[in-house]
Amino acid sequence: ASGRPTLRKQKTVPIGKDEVDFRVQKFSSLDTSAYTSWGKHCKDTTWTVCVGAKTVEISMHVEKAPAGMYVVSIMCDDEQVFPDPHEPTNSTVGMSGSRNSGLPKAPLRSDFSWRYPFRGTVKGIGKERAFEVRPLSQDRWLPATLKEQLDDCTFTALVYIADDVGGLREEHYPMVQRENIRHQATRRPLDIPERALVLVVPETDPLHAVLKVDEELITHFFARPSPPPVARPLKAPQCRIALSVNQDRSEVTSDIGCAKFQHFLTGEVRAVRNTARKTEHFWGIQVGPFTEHRIELRRHESLPKVYCLIVDDELLVESAAEDIESREDWWECQFRLCGERFVDWEVFETDVDGHTLDTQGVVSQRTAYHHEVIVSFTASGAVNLSQARLHIGNVEFSELPQARTLGRDRPLKCSPEALRGTYNLMTPYKVSEAATNTFTQVRKAFGAFFCGAQGKADVFGCCTRPPVQIDNRYDAPVRAPSAMSPAPESYGADDRFAD
Repeated sequence: ASGRPTLRKQKTVPIGKDEVDFRVQKFSSLDTSAYTSWGKHCKDTTWTVCVGAKTVEISMHVEKAPAGMYVVSIMCDDEQVFPDPHEPTNSTVGMSGSRNSGLPKAPLRSDFSWRYPFRGTVKGIGKERAFEVRPLSQDRWLPATLKEQLDDCTFTALVYIADDVGGLREEHYPMVQRENIRHQATRRPLDIPERALVLVVPETDPLHAVLKVDEELITHFFARPSPPPVARPLKAPQCRIALSVNQDRSEVTSDIGCAKFQHFLTGEVRAVRNTARKTEHFWGIQVGPFTEHRIELRRHESLPKVYCLIVDDELLVESAAEDIESREDWWECQFRLCGERFVDWEVFETDVDGHTLDTQGVVSQRTAYHHEVIVSFTASGAVNLSQARLHIGNVEFSELPQARTLGRDRPLKCSPEALRGTYNLMTPYKVSEAATNTFTQVRKAFGAFFCGAQGKADVFGCCTRPPVQIDNRYDAPVRAPSAMSPAPESYGADDRFAD
């Protein structure tokens, strides 16, 4: 490069999730020059990226003037990234005839790099006593509950401090620095997830600018949600199944049939339809019993080397083969179908000692899943899209099991033991929050009544008595689990649970 590399950085954006997950919802790369017979002179590239709940659109326009000089315009949403709007010395130039000739542009005199960082939230916020805080007034760690992560990467917290009767009192800390927080279980320092979009534009060839997530190319992040979103008044595809457990835990029932329940748990992909023509190709697939996806490949209406990949009636990719890392002589696009499925258990609650109550609660099991999809065809010579291929994972479309209409499928009804033997699912428990809170209040009341002000034994010696040593593990008290049993590994690699 003839000049010093230029680096610009956006302000870090908090996304409110404990994982910074990037999904490219749309990618478009088009040679829009009116002078294509003379070579590439003008190119428009657009990336639409979802980061958590935030959607970012980055657009780049590159022109090559007849004299050989490149001029560039880069926008992020409605904000001008290049040329720098705060440097009026940058001249705005452009070629007439381009559809983006009105954009602010400037010559690229050095390599340009732009970084857009995103910060996630710490896992465990709101979980009682999951962390420890070191107050500035003393050099020791105290149990704490993190309540909120602020935009400047500090935290509000409830810190538990010993009181005068041997208990703990809560103190609200309005701002705690991250270096004064650690995980209670592991004693490891706080880990805050952070990733960034990085756009690199080389001065010598800005037509081949690259957008990355950290060091990984953005083309690895093409994705679409599963099931696909639908507009009202259409009903969204079902992604939850409810199971009901009776009070004596002898029977589990559901409105769904046994075969559909099995298909729901496995999420098996099945073939629905396949329509092929020379200029377009259509595939329909089923993911689980309730979700269908439509995948369509077609030629661009005016640009001969550009092809369009449409997923669920929305454009995912329109580009030439060279812009999506295709193999030599192939047009090849890989993307993911990403979703979640839930099993909601309606169970009778228990108290802390495992006694069944008359109240009911819901325990939800969430399983995240994704399917890798590859669409490809030979791009050399005369292109015939009827020969295009679709792979789900390592399975070609023609080898997928066929979707079928089930006949009579009796609603699920069996014992918890039979459910585990058939589907490898364990029936969960749920400890009543009200019962737990009542027990804690009674315990505190008795402790305050029977214990002296300095924490010494007054009547029963409840404060100074050493902890009981249990030599035989079978003498230990039994408590019902408050959370879901782990899901089978075969149902997904990313299983999480929530009460």
